[in-house]
Amino acid sequence: MVSHIVITEGLVSQDNTPKDTFFLSDYFEAVLQRIIQDVPITESVYISPGNAFGCEYSEEEYAAQYLQSKQPQLNVKFPIEIRDRPYLDTFDNARLLRKWLEQEKLWPLGEVILYCNAPHSLRSKIMFKLCEFNVQNVIGTRPEKVQRKMVDRLWFYNYPVAQIIYEIIALCYNFSRWIGWKVKLLKSHQNNFK
Repeated sequence: MVSHIVITEGLVSQDNTPKDTFFLSDYFEAVLQRIIQDVPITESVYISPGNAFGCEYSEEEYAAQYLQSKQPQLNVKFPIEIRDRPYLDTFDNARLLRKWLEQEKLWPLGEVILYCNAPHSLRSKIMFKLCEFNVQNVIGTRPEKVQRKMVDRLWFYNYPVAQIIYEIIALCYNFSRWIGWKVKLLKSHQNNFK
């Protein structure tokens, strides 16, 4: 059976201040609409761990609320209290989702389809494959219209050239973090056999 994984794609607020109520970004909502459109209720949807950006709820919690309100029969699962750094990037989305799946005895998933914002597709695919997810396809989405302003941390989403540059830099950074993670895992594995 295929598993569907949502990559978190940002939050917004009406007045763009941390004290106000936050909502899903137009980019993130487009991803979730594609999930509702494509995923049969017999298949599982996993939402990768994301960020709260100072909000009451994190990206994955808002996404789960949205999906359950639009498609209550959908089998939606997401990690709770799995964060181990202040800001989670795409490598962390994959690494921590895998860690949670292992804790829940759900690993390995089998075939996986990733859903994310289109410019984020390549980095998502690479990071999830490096974390040993069996990625079969990546569905990249774009919103029909962008009406809500992203949180300041994700300003580049509204500027395609800036986002491409960001994705290239972030891919290099994520890859270097993955190497460090693998080295740490190897050392830990070797120490367990001493």
